[in-house]
Amino acid sequence: MTATATGTLAARVLPRLYRDSVTLMALASSLERRDGVTRVGAVMGTPGNLAVLERSGMRPDGLTPAPDDLVLVVRGLDAGSVTGALDAGEAGLVAVADDSGTRREHAPRTVAEGLAVGHGATVAVVSTPGGYAPVVVEQALRAGLHVLCFSDNVSTADEVRLKRLAVRSGLLLMGPDCGTAILDGVPLGFANAVRPGPLGIVAASGTGAQEVACLLHRSGTGVSQLVGVGGRDLSAEVGGAMTGPALDLLGADGATEAVVVVSKPPAPHVARSLLARLADLGKPAVACLLGEADTDGAVPVHGTLEGAARAAARLVGATLDVDLAAPVTAPRAPAARGVLGLYTGGTLAAEARVVLARAGVAGQVLDLGADEYTVGRPHPMIDPSARAAQVVAAGGRSDVGILLVDVVLGFGAAADPVTPLARAVEDAVRAALDDGRDLVVLGSVCGTEADPQGLDAARSALADAGVLVHPSTAGAARTAAVVAGAST
Repeated sequence: MTATATGTLAARVLPRLYRDSVTLMALASSLERRDGVTRVGAVMGTPGNLAVLERSGMRPDGLTPAPDDLVLVVRGLDAGSVTGALDAGEAGLVAVADDSGTRREHAPRTVAEGLAVGHGATVAVVSTPGGYAPVVVEQALRAGLHVLCFSDNVSTADEVRLKRLAVRSGLLLMGPDCGTAILDGVPLGFANAVRPGPLGIVAASGTGAQEVACLLHRSGTGVSQLVGVGGRDLSAEVGGAMTGPALDLLGADGATEAVVVVSKPPAPHVARSLLARLADLGKPAVACLLGEADTDGAVPVHGTLEGAARAAARLVGATLDVDLAAPVTAPRAPAARGVLGLYTGGTLAAEARVVLARAGVAGQVLDLGADEYTVGRPHPMIDPSARAAQVVAAGGRSDVGILLVDVVLGFGAAADPVTPLARAVEDAVRAALDDGRDLVVLGSVCGTEADPQGLDAARSALADAGVLVHPSTAGAARTAAVVAGAST
């Protein structure tokens, strides 16, 4: 146990104990609600996880577990709080019985066991720590299953090897680090309740695909299939190994009339190959290559999610009604013009950066779902409390006058992602006012009226808290740029 300037930090190693990432994230979230506890990490002891602990200041000196050891790390106000949390965490991890003292159901622990009880299964969803994921993915592929691999921290070499196996087997490997898919109307990972329609989406980005799908839904059209391929698929190393097969499937799909590809900028030679393939697909297509210049051609390219969704809607005769100039009236500029973005969606954060950069406005835009913010704790789309704390802290920053936020609804997301954010915004605005400053808060909600959390309710709650709610991420960023650049 180590005393630090920010409290007490201690770890406990449970040798050769495995729990999946969802279980570990839920445990960390529960322990962080204990009195006197400020941060919890619950991870397998892989080199990648240890590196993330190190970067986030959560690795005690001398912590050297084996990759198949489970590690609990707790930072708290005092030794008693830390020890209590470690004891509670260990008890929760090793418990195998339910409240009655008996185990009622045997959960499959391998792909083979899952196939034995899941007759007719065609897709495996893998969400194990990255060090273990390649083994499970390979087992699923060799069993003839398509795979959605939610796990991150899988090596590029393993990704290339496994995608080659999938291609040889005529199967999809969505991922690693694939958060979103909709296959034959079934949502996987984080996904929204969008209507079926004629547009197929292939995405090397999770929340980017969600934003495009929701904007298409708003235009009155819908989605035939949404195939995630993992954030690295269009990199130079992976070379679009799964994007090509996904496009072939959409090209042969009778329900798909037009195609949208969503990605951060690919490697140049991969981008050329992608655009050539889209041009030969036999169906109209649009490419969203985030940050690239908008260009026309056989396959139009758009550098924002909003621009790509608008173009894709036109391909099937729909119109996306999002005001490009000022969807919400720009407020009076605050004295401080600093822009801070606190996003739960990684691609939404990237789009905000693009819009600000195009307007010549510098800003600090954070993706709070990145590894350094999520070690041993749930993604902020699952547990919004960590982002809420950062919003409150932003109210005390004299250099920040404009705050950008997002909310992502849908399956897999928090049951109520809005209330913690709304309360945090109120606290931040009040803190700024108490200091004699204005804080302008701009935001958007990625979702549909059919999502379990309710789009209209989410927007209303944010507006009641003082957020200027825009119809798209790009729209909120554009208004932020207008306010930041306003003359004094």
